[in-house]
Amino acid sequence: MKLPLLATFLVGLSLLHAEGALYYPELTSLGPEDPLFCQQQDQVDAAYRSGTLSSKGADLVLYRYRPPAGADIFALAARLSLPVETLATINRIDRAGALSGKKFLIVPSVPGVFVPEKPSSDLEMLLSYRGRAGAVRVVLGSTEMWFFAGARFTPEERSIFLGRLFRFPLPRAVLTSGFGERISPITDRLSFHPGVDLAAPYGTEVYAAREGRVVFSGYDPVLGQHIIIEHAGGWSTVYGHLSLRLVRLNDEVASGMIIGRVGSTGESTGPHLHFEVRNHGEAQDPATLVPRIGQ
Repeated sequence: MKLPLLATFLVGLSLLHAEGALYYPELTSLGPEDPLFCQQQDQVDAAYRSGTLSSKGADLVLYRYRPPAGADIFALAARLSLPVETLATINRIDRAGALSGKKFLIVPSVPGVFVPEKPSSDLEMLLSYRGRAGAVRVVLGSTEMWFFAGARFTPEERSIFLGRLFRFPLPRAVLTSGFGERISPITDRLSFHPGVDLAAPYGTEVYAAREGRVVFSGYDPVLGQHIIIEHAGGWSTVYGHLSLRLVRLNDEVASGMIIGRVGSTGESTGPHLHFEVRNHGEAQDPATLVPRIGQ
């Protein structure tokens, strides 16, 4: 028996854990031989056919599924007739391909986007900017989420999920110099600026823009105290003119980890962060890769 959507959200959605298992009806296969899978497909189809996909326009039922080794989240989402953002957000998967360690996936019967009340990743932080308008509260065990029925990733959210964007490296800052040709404030001559300058008070915390490994932590006359972090896919980020470095060579860092503090070391006219994004050593415009820099 299916509950009305609101009752399903507020009463029926709890996660019970026993040796890592989730106590929802289990989809044993993603084929017509499994009656539960056929039921889930009928429910998804009904949600799409409702036309509005409003929070009160369909019943939400949750299932569980044990993904096979090497499963791809895009292929699974397609087989379940759900957008990849639905499967990713309800299971708190913040990066494409990150299914390792997931014994079970929660599979909903209505497409949409699930946003945790307490975000813990760059993607979830970005999702939280949606606010609460039009969402319905969902409680999954100890996790409170907000469900936006029928919603899809924005282009920025999708880029974060696909690993194409980086997080803003400061809590707040003012862009004082962009990427590309400029008159150098040091030499007063035209030169190429391979990053951006972000003015912030002396001592402001500097965050790692993505998870990775520290490949340089030291000093040079131009960038002063600075750090270089290597990321997957040939990417790297540079954090210059620091007053303090808090990580060492070969340290593994998480996205958003505090790695240093804003300073004015090296060739600098005042406290700011010189920030670069490189791909295979080639400088890229951070404004195209970091939310907020280009805004």
